[in-house]
Amino acid sequence: MMKRILSPSLRAAALIAPLLALPAWAATPKDTLVIARDISSFLTLDPQEAFEIASGDSLNNLYLRLVQHDPLDFSKIIPGAAQSWFASPDGKQITFTMAPGLKFQSGNPLTADDAAFSLQRGILLDKQPAIILKQFGWTRDNVKERVRAEGDKLILSFEQPFATDLLLSALSATIASVVDKKTVLANAKNGDLGNAWLRSHSAGAGAYRLLEWKAKDAVVLEAFPGYQAGPPKLKRVIVRHVAEPAAQRMLLEKGDVDVASDLNPDQVQAISSKPDLKLVQIPRGNVYYLALNTANPKLAKPEVWQAMRWAIDYEGIAKQLFRGQYQVNQSPVAKGTDGALAEEPYQLDIAKAQSLLSKAGMKDGFTMSIDVMSASPYREIAQALQSSLGQAGIALDLKVGEPSQVLTRYRERRHDMIVFVWAPDYSDPSSTLEFFSRNTDNADASALKNAPWRANWLTPQLSAKADAARHELDNAKRLSVYAELQRTLRDDSPFSFIVQKIEPIAMRANVKNYHGAVTFDSTAYHVIEKN
Repeated sequence: MMKRILSPSLRAAALIAPLLALPAWAATPKDTLVIARDISSFLTLDPQEAFEIASGDSLNNLYLRLVQHDPLDFSKIIPGAAQSWFASPDGKQITFTMAPGLKFQSGNPLTADDAAFSLQRGILLDKQPAIILKQFGWTRDNVKERVRAEGDKLILSFEQPFATDLLLSALSATIASVVDKKTVLANAKNGDLGNAWLRSHSAGAGAYRLLEWKAKDAVVLEAFPGYQAGPPKLKRVIVRHVAEPAAQRMLLEKGDVDVASDLNPDQVQAISSKPDLKLVQIPRGNVYYLALNTANPKLAKPEVWQAMRWAIDYEGIAKQLFRGQYQVNQSPVAKGTDGALAEEPYQLDIAKAQSLLSKAGMKDGFTMSIDVMSASPYREIAQALQSSLGQAGIALDLKVGEPSQVLTRYRERRHDMIVFVWAPDYSDPSSTLEFFSRNTDNADASALKNAPWRANWLTPQLSAKADAARHELDNAKRLSVYAELQRTLRDDSPFSFIVQKIEPIAMRANVKNYHGAVTFDSTAYHVIEKN
């Protein structure tokens, strides 16, 4: 009798079908980790294009980057596809020596040429995450000269000096994933460098290889035995799309999934006493803030900015409203990031807020609209602000909208006030401070439309400081400049930084070594075990 051989997609379907069915299992298979998560915003698997939180962990495990964070200690940068590196004393060149004997999941050898191609590809495609690489002065015209391979060496050069810590942090981001040049170019069409194909396929050397991805359904990953750090502990990982937190909790309690990622405070409290379940609290880099548009004359006065800060109930939002799923964070850089400030100089003080409004010539207060997404936690934070600012005399008119509508209004500067979130693209504080510090061109046609531009707030001095810090080779001095920038943004800007997310990951008690950190792509599946 002839043996039937299943294609990879059919094999994946056969594996996942029983796990996606709603009727309960007694338990998930011992060699499989099943994660319930809202992956509706998972748009692409191309690591030089992806910029969404939902795809971060999958890409982190499909690909090997030049360098990476230690999966058990996020503060350490360790070798990835590169086994070592050397930065020139002038900070204008860094040379990586590639680890010998590495192979892609296709079986092709991983070389310095693949690494050079991957970084060049990030610039040439010029998708949203290209901003991470563009900061080093690389352009379509010069990237093949400044990013080049010589034997087992990858040589990166720059017109201006850059701190090694900044370079390594940026090169640990998803866009620096090393793709299999031969496989990618074999699937390229019309000069797209394989982009259309890579959106739904993978060509990496990570701990897991892709078996199947179906949008708003599931991602199925299978262990890659040739992974450079050794074979993964679990044979496969399935990330199952479950949009509703209540459904995630139900599946976790029944044993249909091992991990639930999006539970709200009520659900976390409900499972906290169950002996067969546990929680892992992960401080994420998501910082929620209030932004004012200074084009509105009432919001252009520094005294009003200060009044806002003293009219926010930080502790109430973090500890009462969200019951520990958020922590107070009054600076733009998230705690857990190198150089982040621990200082929290503000607390709810209505009398002080009213005094500052009087100083601004608004002793009777004023009414102002605030744009807010309908989703949690934006809506709840805005409602808390409406209550506490109202006590100080600032009446807020909540304009609740769909995320796409609110984001468009913010990007087009059509808001007065807005509750929004920032999450860093990589672990270095420069990722955050570049976004909040730079605006030297307030014209509508400005190429750099980040937070100060959206606030109609020109920042030539802050921009100059941020630029100098990027090129400071002494890391201690660089971080001290970043501390100055943070204090200015905290105390003298149209932004009020409120809370930082602490993500509670609920899981079965038999799951071990599930970790994460401030970046949205920091969970390494290959170290996870199940008893």
